[in-house]
Amino acid sequence: MPELPEVETVVRELREEICGDIISSVEIFRSNPIVQGDLDMFQEQLCGRKFMDVRRRAKYLIFNLEPKRYLVAHLRMTGKFIVSDPLPEPTKYNRVWFNLESGRQMIFDDIRCFGTLEVYDDLADSKSLQKLGIEPLSKAMTLGYFKKNLGSSKREIKSVLLDQKIIAGLGNIYVSEILFRSRIHPQRSAGSINKREWSLIIKYTKYILQEAIKNNGTTISDFRRVDDKTGAFQQFLQVYDKKEQPCTECGTPIQRIVQQQRSTFFCPECQR
Repeated sequence: MPELPEVETVVRELREEICGDIISSVEIFRSNPIVQGDLDMFQEQLCGRKFMDVRRRAKYLIFNLEPKRYLVAHLRMTGKFIVSDPLPEPTKYNRVWFNLESGRQMIFDDIRCFGTLEVYDDLADSKSLQKLGIEPLSKAMTLGYFKKNLGSSKREIKSVLLDQKIIAGLGNIYVSEILFRSRIHPQRSAGSINKREWSLIIKYTKYILQEAIKNNGTTISDFRRVDDKTGAFQQFLQVYDKKEQPCTECGTPIQRIVQQQRSTFFCPECQR
């Protein structure tokens, strides 16, 4: 699933491509479960509206429209947006076409159809957005926040960092990398993390996310940018998907365990 850097990459590219353009029509080729709500209303609510901005909240893309309205998208596992010249007919995994007055198309493509598209007049009406925790690149990401909310938590630290109600936007790849850089074992309880270790988590969360954004995200399997190119940060991963490969710091083979049905990669020597 695309994580914060991948979604931020898509947001920045879409902002350059579509802002100022107007939706002339919407064609839906697969409704369930992608388009949420009534299909005719979905089309009616978007036609004639101008893209004013595209931004990110956690792993969600938010399209600001004028007259005021919002298109909210989540890519889930394999969703992606493509901006192209008009196609004569939809390709196999095209799910929704947003035809633009400029003559181009913004296409929502999704192999597995887990992605979602929703329209809101007010973002406060989105229950999903309202449940989200702090942004990891924001000033709210502080030592005080973690000590107040997690100082006595018995939950495993990896589970906590993946909890979107606590920190919004982190996923499996980056949490594995953050904990490795911070030298913290993924199975430790959040309550056992001391101030110095929380400071390291904050430091490396910001550093790794910013570096991943600079490299247009990480492509392990499905992630593609708006121009269909891959990200490049996979070249800099130190533990994720490196099972049995030597640790870059000590040479110990990287181990893989399963936490909450997700793979975790770590160095048993460096991470304590």
